[in-house]
Amino acid sequence: MAEIKARPARREDMPRLLEIEKAALPSLQYLAAVEDLFFDTSNGELVVVDVDGVPAGFGRITVQPDLSGWFETARVDPAMQKMGVGAALWDRRLKICNERELIAVRMYTTFENEGSKKLAYRNKLDIAMFGREYSLPLAGVEAPTAPDFKQVTKPDEADAALLPYVLDYKGYYIANRTFYAANPATTAWLAGDGKVYAKDDAAMVCGSRYLHHTALHFGLMGGNLDDCISFAIAKGKEQGVPKIVTMIDKEDEKRAQVLTARGFVMSPSNIIMMERML
Repeated sequence: MAEIKARPARREDMPRLLEIEKAALPSLQYLAAVEDLFFDTSNGELVVVDVDGVPAGFGRITVQPDLSGWFETARVDPAMQKMGVGAALWDRRLKICNERELIAVRMYTTFENEGSKKLAYRNKLDIAMFGREYSLPLAGVEAPTAPDFKQVTKPDEADAALLPYVLDYKGYYIANRTFYAANPATTAWLAGDGKVYAKDDAAMVCGSRYLHHTALHFGLMGGNLDDCISFAIAKGKEQGVPKIVTMIDKEDEKRAQVLTARGFVMSPSNIIMMERML
């Protein structure tokens, strides 16, 4: 019987982890670009699962500002599936949640990914949000005059600006397919990171979590939606990124219509966020 062991990743694992990533999901490879972030143990752990001493899978648990655990980038070598690698990965990350006294566990997957959903359900997560992702390629798009948004850096002012709109997003902020619970700790972090913007008739969260060169993500917009989009386009053009990206609740027809009218394209992925309070 094979020996299965979960452990913290080591830098020397990277060549093998990149092989696993390429084999498991060739269309979405970014581990090399976030290596330093994922090896930062101050806010989580990159977990490796060995089968008889050979890395067979990996995944990251990231501790968010409000002490929620975000499970991400789970990859298993297709040749080593059905051996308990995914279960071992879950066990290790839940153990870290317990050790760090985290308050929640969240992850994203797609509705069609039965294997991912099965493991999540087995570990007592349930679907908390159905999302739709929209993107706008910026090639050929003229930079509009940026609406007069002001950066909001004080946590209480950021809370006041964003609070009227968070329920439209089921109570979450979203960037790079990472979901954050909308609460004072998260808002204070976003404000301190320079990602909250507001004006008299609108407010938004604008700024990517990582892979900044690939896209500008804006994680919430409310009020004057056209001005929010124009601001995001202007910021994206200023940063020189190829596209801007946002995610909304699947049932949010108002934002869907405005995004479509401005030329955004909806991703075919049926994204779900699953959650368990600890």
